[in-house]
Amino acid sequence: MAGDHPVSRAQKGLWILDRFHPGSPAYAVPLLHRIEGEPDVAALEWSLSEVVRRHEVLRTVFRLRAGAPRQTVRPAEPVRIPVLDVSAHPDPAAEAERLASAEVRRPFDLAADPMIRALLIRQGPRRHLLCLTLHHIACDGWSVQILQRELSAGYRAFGKGTEALPEPPAEQYVAFATRQAERLADLSGHPALDHWRRRLADVPAPATVPGDRPRPPVWDFSGAHVRFDVDPSAAERAGLLARACRATPYAVFLAAFALVAAARRGCPEAVIGSPVTHRRTEGHHRMIGMFVNTVVQRIAVPPEATFRDLVLGARDESRSALAHGELPFETVVDELNPVRDPGFNPLYQLMLTYQEGGPAGLELPGCSVTTEYGDTATAKHDLSLSLTRAEGRCTGRLEYSTKLFEEATARRISEEFRAVLTAGVGDPRRTVGELRRTVAEPARPLG
Repeated sequence: MAGDHPVSRAQKGLWILDRFHPGSPAYAVPLLHRIEGEPDVAALEWSLSEVVRRHEVLRTVFRLRAGAPRQTVRPAEPVRIPVLDVSAHPDPAAEAERLASAEVRRPFDLAADPMIRALLIRQGPRRHLLCLTLHHIACDGWSVQILQRELSAGYRAFGKGTEALPEPPAEQYVAFATRQAERLADLSGHPALDHWRRRLADVPAPATVPGDRPRPPVWDFSGAHVRFDVDPSAAERAGLLARACRATPYAVFLAAFALVAAARRGCPEAVIGSPVTHRRTEGHHRMIGMFVNTVVQRIAVPPEATFRDLVLGARDESRSALAHGELPFETVVDELNPVRDPGFNPLYQLMLTYQEGGPAGLELPGCSVTTEYGDTATAKHDLSLSLTRAEGRCTGRLEYSTKLFEEATARRISEEFRAVLTAGVGDPRRTVGELRRTVAEPARPLG
């Protein structure tokens, strides 16, 4: 689509963050594909070229025009995948990991670069590592599923022509962004805005848990993460409790995380953000683009409440937030005008995500492929808890700011979450006051 166009509100927020933190890989979306076999590089290049041709957002650049960011779609061009051969290195596997880490942390220039790049590392006969890195300004979790499916279809269709590919999306992301800009031009009397004013007007700043060190004056995204497994019986009981409460497992996990956060803060509530997707039409579901919004939830954690009560409260709060989630978080911030501080995110500093199923796999006939997300060594928030249920397991990943927390503290928080969850779903009649005994005593917030 020729010319320049409005950006969506989510894109504008990411663009502003990039201006304040140029070169940060915090909003890179890195996919690592470990390939056993000999991939056809020409087929991979053709397939990736077709994905980029079909989805304009992947060849869009973002530039300042008349004081505001605008997006411009570039013409489609063949994509080349550089191949690095490390098979002669004394330790090919270690060298491949080093190169992959450097690749996923390599910055994007939003004004000049494509929003997707690829690198293939050859470790030896039948061992390869394919790195695909996207920028979040052009994609979300659903987009990754589309990318993987279409790359797989294109690889199979190589040499057969584009008629062997799935139907292209009916419209492009710029159309969504343009319509959103039109809808948000006048917010007077918007019911969602009234809701957020009521819920978030007096949110404390910051509404987080105490760290080990004073908060730096400017957030710099330095981060790390710890991984853990949720006990299988606890995960199963969480599902049972969710059904008994006519809720989802997310509400159970939100209740447990809120209890840990409130206990560590020494107060009877927790403020937690969560991502929600707003793909409203069938066309949106076939389109790569940034459709995720963040909603902020205030969870009451009174000491006399039972864990079941907490789940019911989390269920109602998350449903209400989702019902009013069509208003972009960036617009909510603009309208509420909360405390702005370069040292922390406005309105919330704790994040919870839950998904069922990991990233869709890449299917390359003749090869075995394992897909995982790469590590950018960053933290977008003070603490971000991500839970994934896939292949009969429930796993957790706690991302934390290394400027605020020691690794040992992050591990303790993950252990407290598991302990609260296990005890709460084991006997939902237990009170918050009882369950708080598994959490560290609140410390005086620093900085």
